[in-house]
Amino acid sequence: MSPLATTLKTNLEAEAKQFHDVVDHHMDVPWPDFLRAWGELREIDILKRDDEGAYYIEKI
Repeated sequence: MSPLATTLKTNLEAEAKQFHDVVDHHMDVPWPDFLRAWGELREIDILKRDDEGAYYIEKI
């Protein structure tokens, strides 16, 4: 897993966030790099959504 994907994973394990909030928090990252990291999380199928649509990852 890339360093950015690991960071995203850690952040979403700590707190559920709307996608736009995740993006806003990483505005310093080029968009293609962000999408690749997000894609890594989607690929391993660990992203969940709460009742308000916020993304989170359950800690294992």
